[in-house]
Amino acid sequence: MNNKEAKDFINLGVVVNDKDEVLMIRRVKKEPGKEGSVLEWAFPGGKQILNENREDCVKRNILSKTGYDIDPIRQIVLRIEHAQFPIMVAYHLCRLNSEKPIAKPKEPHEIAEIKWVKKQEIKNLITTHLNEKVSQELGLE
Repeated sequence: MNNKEAKDFINLGVVVNDKDEVLMIRRVKKEPGKEGSVLEWAFPGGKQILNENREDCVKRNILSKTGYDIDPIRQIVLRIEHAQFPIMVAYHLCRLNSEKPIAKPKEPHEIAEIKWVKKQEIKNLITTHLNEKVSQELGLE
């Protein structure tokens, strides 16, 4: 039971590099949400497993999905209820430990593209509700 996923609880990493770019992923499978929203581009992360803390979860998922080694600095916000999806989300500000990936992504069937984007581009990529505290953290408001 130790590796059982905790349903509906996601940890996402807001990873910023030295060029002030943010790590984003484009999902292979677009996920429809409420009000006609569609999740395609997102911050990398994933589901937390039983007995795993949030920081370890975001570190493990970002490495697995993107190949980048990061360290969570602090939690930006815990979103109890997403406006368009039935999930709880913790957003973490993360430090990039290496400019290049240290491993091959382990889940290429889930990720169509891994991209560093300018902060201003995020609002064009994310077509779902962008959390206000994350937007403030990135200086988008």
